[in-house]
Order: sequence, then structure tokens, then C-alpha cells
Amino acid sequence: MSNINNYLTRSQYIIASGDYQPVIYRLSDTASKAALEELFEKGNVLFVHDEIYGQLQELIKSKNPSVKIKPQEYPELINAYLAGRNIQEYGVWVYYPWSKRLVHLLDEEEFIEVRTNRNQYKITKEEQQALRQKKVGVIGLSVGQSIALTMAMERMFGELRIADFDTAELSNLNRIRTGTQNLGLNKTVIAAREIAEIDPFLQVKIYSDGLTTDNIDAFFLKDGKLDLLVEVCDGLDIKIQSRYKARELQVPVIMDTNDRGMLDVERFDLEPSRPVLHGLADGLNPESIKGLSNEDKIPYILKMIGADTISTRLKASMLEVEQSINTWPQLASSVTLGGALTTDVSRRILLDQFHESGRYYVDMEELVKDEQTKKQGDTAIAINPHQPLQAAQVKQTAEAYLETIEVPAYIPSAQEIDQIMDAALAAPSAGNNQPWKWFYQNGTLLLFHDKYRSWSWGDYHEMGSHMSLGTAIENVHLQAAVAGLQDKVILFPVQDNAKLIAAINFQQVATAGADELALAKGIFTRLTNRKVGERKLLDPSFYEDLKHVSQIDGVEMFYVDDDQNLAELADIIAECDKVRLLNKLGHEEFYHEIRWNRDEALQTKDGVELASVDISQGEIAGFKVAGDWNAVELLTEWNKGNAFKKMSVKSVINASGMVLFTIPEFSNTQLLLAGRAVQKAWIRANQQGLAVHPMLSPAFFFSRLIHGKGVDLTAKESQNLLKLRERFLKIFPIANGPQRYEVFLMKVAVADAQTGPRSLRKDKNELFISA
Repeated sequence: MSNINNYLTRSQYIIASGDYQPVIYRLSDTASKAALEELFEKGNVLFVHDEIYGQLQELIKSKNPSVKIKPQEYPELINAYLAGRNIQEYGVWVYYPWSKRLVHLLDEEEFIEVRTNRNQYKITKEEQQALRQKKVGVIGLSVGQSIALTMAMERMFGELRIADFDTAELSNLNRIRTGTQNLGLNKTVIAAREIAEIDPFLQVKIYSDGLTTDNIDAFFLKDGKLDLLVEVCDGLDIKIQSRYKARELQVPVIMDTNDRGMLDVERFDLEPSRPVLHGLADGLNPESIKGLSNEDKIPYILKMIGADTISTRLKASMLEVEQSINTWPQLASSVTLGGALTTDVSRRILLDQFHESGRYYVDMEELVKDEQTKKQGDTAIAINPHQPLQAAQVKQTAEAYLETIEVPAYIPSAQEIDQIMDAALAAPSAGNNQPWKWFYQNGTLLLFHDKYRSWSWGDYHEMGSHMSLGTAIENVHLQAAVAGLQDKVILFPVQDNAKLIAAINFQQVATAGADELALAKGIFTRLTNRKVGERKLLDPSFYEDLKHVSQIDGVEMFYVDDDQNLAELADIIAECDKVRLLNKLGHEEFYHEIRWNRDEALQTKDGVELASVDISQGEIAGFKVAGDWNAVELLTEWNKGNAFKKMSVKSVINASGMVLFTIPEFSNTQLLLAGRAVQKAWIRANQQGLAVHPMLSPAFFFSRLIHGKGVDLTAKESQNLLKLRERFLKIFPIANGPQRYEVFLMKVAVADAQTGPRSLRKDKNELFISA
């Protein structure tokens, strides 16, 4: 065993050896010959490869391309060529220290002549000679190794400088051309050895610490300025720094992304003031990038590589990073294609045959594909069956109704109605869709449901929209109290196509209720705060107060605040969110609600502005990638997608508690009442300094599952949701006793104040019509 240990220790030395330069011996030189003899005497040569005779055959053949030489003629031709010289001493002997191999080769000029013979006339001799003078740098050798080797095989340079700090790992061998004996070895050494074994006369300089601020000048300038830089590293810092240096020195840059055959060309030699990365790195420079965290860099990286144009499979894979895979995938076929593309374009740049900058694609899946194939995402998208509710329709319906009733005894002033309407329009709605239109005439206020605005696949039986309408009715009630008025609300039996929801008139009262006046103060400060917050328990009296203020016919409130139930509820909510995003209709609806920036929000004045959501730059970038349904559909096929659960889980486990509102029967009237109760509780929680965040996917999906018999859900989705609801009912005791239905779930938390923008509201004159 001790001998084995000794051998193993010795093998560790061999693995750690960084030799990468071959030693060339010419036996015509006495000192060189003596050195080779010493190499043999010390036992450092384990293998001898002598195929010089075959090389001489090729050399003679290459010099006589028009002559068909017969095999039996070669001995005489070779002897004549040698002219009495010893064949053993002809050419050179090349020793590779890392493998202890000695190889007999033609000397440099003859070696190059034979090795490049098959390049002609795709590359002429004159062009080959010109390329021999070129200096090329390659940064990053996971992808760059293929490029470096392809360039070496074409003999596209005289000197190559390669930089990478990393060592080979087993997972690299899916794309790096090397053997398992090189695991643990620096990638620059591996590449340099491969090139030396292809062509020992090529000059290769390695930078095994990668490109750094200390060596960047030497990399670009030592022993002559680079003629071309190939940048294929992972680090954003080096991408930026190397390009700034290349631009300063007017060195052209090529980048391969090994996805969709995408190739970037930046001709800083011809355009010295050109923005780096085609302007896609705007705002980044070698100094500003130093202060960015890895999280902050993600949006820049996606912008640079083109998040909208990367392949569907890469998008899907990126969504699984740190979920089911460690990092994004790279395939040998793509890396090898990149080696070919980069080498071809680089050669033409070096030979002054190509002069453009730009981004180019050689997408094999687009070039070579079935002519007739089912496209991903062929499932029909949901189409809104409604038409926008026009002012003329509202007025016609309103006047027809008003003709059937007497004018109320009290007619509010124009100012009172104006203030009441401001309050009504400040109400929350699902996805901030604002599904209402209001009409006022002669003391009566009418609420209409604009089904075009509220329609969504997720809103089964108009559950969310009716609760939204209920919150608006409650705001009218509260603001009326401020004006010293008592509202009288008439709810109409709601049928499938009915749009008139409620009629409200008013009468003066001597004293308004204290609860109403207190809650009214919070109408315009109520907001959704999606910040994660800090897990802090609230006194039970808080929840009792919520129950008190939100009390309304038929609506009952429940809450949970213990760690175990919150953890279980977090997973249930997260699974429901995942179901939504992995369902084509749910996915489409989710992205329809998002407003990516303030300009988008100002244009529509609805939806949810992303800046109001407490997520990181990396998560925002992930959402943008996930906007491609074809990529998400792959996750569905692969049974993946747990990344969609992260935000919900994090949010709920840090909550103070989760509050659930239930109703005794699933009817539109009860949903309106539930909306009123929710609005009261929401305002009160905000007034107590707490963050409120509705988390509705369980209630919406369970409604579709139970009341809609799983319509538009796959069997797999229905089965999953059924199990999730069983778990849900174990948390909230609504299954014990009289039947109740869960309709609204919200998080309350101790969190920092909302710093993002408040949700915008549409113009008043678009939603309110006064006769």
C-alpha cells in the first residue's frame, strides 16, 4: 500500500505540472543532440513516434501536384530528396514533457507547407504567409478553446495569447476537447498543449491568472500589439474592460455566444469611437462596473446577449439556474460551431476581406428544420368576448332605469358628488383593471360593470371583478359619511350579461359612524405594499379589530400567523402561482397586467407597474425572460418551473399573518359584500402601519376548480390544485361547520414603506359620466 501511495503522490505532481511548451531538437546540432541523449538516459522519454517517411511522401507529393506518383516510386524520390542525409537526423524531434512523447517531424517550413497544403486556394500561400505574422488574443477558454484550436488548425496566426484563470472540471468535458487526465489543469495549459501537439511551431503565450488589471497591457501589447481580440469569457467586468482597452488600441473584437450561432463583431480598428457592444453596455465602463453586485449585472448581461433573441431552450434553461441546474448550459455542437464561425470571420478580418461591425446569426434550428411542424405555443389564446362599455350605452341604460324610480329627496351638491367619485375611483381592483363606469343624475349614482376591462381567464365567474366593484361601493359609503350623508345601496340581481350593478342615493344624517369616519381617512393612502418585510407577530387584538371593522352580512374573516401554517401556506400559494405561469392562458394574463416601466404605465394608466414590486434586478430580468411562452412551455413539458415559487414563498414566510375572507354562498351579491369587507380591513391594516399584499391565486384557482369543475385546466393541473386545496382547508377551518367559500387572501406584514410608484388610475372623465 505504501508503494501505491508513493505512486499516487507522484501522479499529483504530474497533474499539477504546468508544462505546455514543446522542446525542439535538431540532431544536426551537437548540443541539441546531446540534450536529447540525456533525455533518454534519464528515462524521460516513454513513447517515440517516427512517421517522418510518411511526411516526406506528402512533402514530395505536395511539390508535384500534377504528377501521379506510384507507391513504389517514393523510396527513390525520398532518397534523392534527402541527398545522402540520414533520415533519422532529418527534420526535428519534438519532445512533449507532459506526455513524455518524442515525435519526429519535418522542420518548420516544410512542416507548414505540408500541414497547410489542403488550405489552398481557400487560403492562398500569400494569405497564409500574411496570417503567419498575426497576433491573436483569446479571453475565456470554455468556449475559446474550440476557437483557439480551429484557428491553430487553419494556421491563422503566428502568435496566440490565451487568458483564463479557471481549471478543467468534469462538467467542462461536455464542450472542452480534452481527456479526463487533464482534470484540475488550467484551461490555458490544456489549450496550449493541444495546439503544440497540432503544430509545435506556433507561438502560444498563456495568462493563467486570466485577464487582470495587472496584465492587460502585456496581453495586448507585449512583443507587439494584438491584431485581433476574441472575447468569450463569462465575466461582465472583463467583457467591458477588454473592450475599452481594445477600443483604445484600435483592435477589432469578436465574441461568440454559442447560442443560435450568434457572433458579434466590433471593428474598433475602423471605428475607434464606436460604442462598446454596439451601445448595449451604455452606462458601463471599467470604473462604474466595479461597484455593481452580481445581481446588478444581470440586466446588463441579458441586454448585451439579447434576452429577446436567445434560443427558446436557453431561456427555459436560464429559468432553471439554481433550481435544477447550477448554471446555463453549453453544448459541444454549439461551441464547435462557434469555433468555426469565429475562425472564418477572424481570418477575413485579418486578411482585410471583411470590414463591418454587427451582430450575426447562423441558427441551425432555423436553417435546418422540418418544413411542417407543430409550433410551440400553438394553443389558442384567450379572446375577450366583450366590447368596451361606451358612454352612450351607460347613459341609455341609466336613463331607462331612472325613469322607473322617483327622484331622491336629497340631492348632493356637485362638490359632494365630485369628492365621492374621487373616493370611488381610488378603490383597488384585480390587476388594477378598474372595471367600473359611474353615472350620476338627479341624486342617484349608478355603478356599471365594464366587463371588457375586467375580463380575464383567471377571473372565473367574475369573482375578482365583483369584489373590486364591492371595494368601490365601500369607498362611496365611507366618503359619504365624511360629507354627513348616509348612502342607500340597491344591488341588482346580477345575471351573466348584466352591466348595471348598483344604484346609490343619499340622505343627510346628524352624526356619521365613528368607524366610517376613521376608515375614510385612509381611502387615499390605502395601497398595496409588496415588500417582503420582517417576520413579526402581531397582537391578536389586531385581528379582532380587523374582524370588527370588516363585519358585513355573510362575510367571515379568518387568519393564521404561526410559523408552521405560514410555511405550509407559502408553498400552497407558490404552487398556485406556478400553475398560473405554467398555464398558457394564465401566463398570457399575467404578462398582460405588467407595466415594465413608468412610460408604459402612463400610457395605459392601469396594470401593475413592476417598480412597485419588491424584487431584485435579477428577478426582473428573469421575469422578462419568462415572458416567452415557448420557453415556459418547455418548463411545463419538463415538469420544472420552481423558480416561479421563490417570490411567493419568501413573501409569505416573512409575513406577520395571512388573512382570509369567506362567503356562505358563491354568488355575485356575496362577492360584492366580500369586496366591501376586504376594503375596510385593508384600510385599517394600512392605518396601523402594516403592509397589505393580496395573494389571490389559491382563491381564484380553487373557485375554478370547485365551481367551474376545472374548466380550461388540464387533468394534471386539476389534480394538483385539488391536493393543494385539501392542504389549504387543513389550515383554515372553513371546512368545519356550515359550508363557506374562500374568496380573498391577503398578507399583512411589518415592512418598510412602499417606495415605488403608486398604481395609476384612469382619467375621471373616462370612468364617470354626469348628466
